[in-house]
Amino acid sequence: MTAPKLDKITRHNGVAGQISYRTKVRYPNEPPMAVEFVGSVYGGPVVAISPGFGQVFVDDPGRFGTFGPEWVRRYFA
Repeated sequence: MTAPKLDKITRHNGVAGQISYRTKVRYPNEPPMAVEFVGSVYGGPVVAISPGFGQVFVDDPGRFGTFGPEWVRRYFA
């Protein structure tokens, strides 16, 4: 399977160290899908949010490295 194309990844700051990264994911022959990953600058769980799929915890988010834009790219690689 080919890795999807990602639009620009944008960071959004929340309260108490919460951060999120948003992008649109484009798989071949499918419409783009918005996705947001919510985590913390202090580590811990990461939640993936997308319309139609709801919210799911990412199993073992540390396997993709430090939470940030590169983390999002590795998640979809």
